[in-house]
Amino acid sequence: MNAFTTPRFSLPTLALAQAQKELVHNEALSLIDLLLHAVVEGFADDPAALSPAAGQCWVVGPSPMGDWADRAGQVAGWTEGGWRFASPVDGMRLFDRATGS
Repeated sequence: MNAFTTPRFSLPTLALAQAQKELVHNEALSLIDLLLHAVVEGFADDPAALSPAAGQCWVVGPSPMGDWADRAGQVAGWTEGGWRFASPVDGMRLFDRATGS
């Protein structure tokens, strides 16, 4: 986490007199969209085996590969700009479509 992120979800924040503020702001909105009332399709290790639609999320399994390497346990969400990742925090809840729980 750097000095310009939020403490819980490391959402990017704007710096004073920052150039291209829209990039940072849009990144934060993308992460908020994935995490607000979060729903995951299930658990997976290999993103290459998926055909994600924008807004779909998975919990990265214990043996991630490809674009998910080194992201075990994180929430991976597909956006028009590619994969976005968030680390879970205490008290976070996700609805798992695969199990209905």
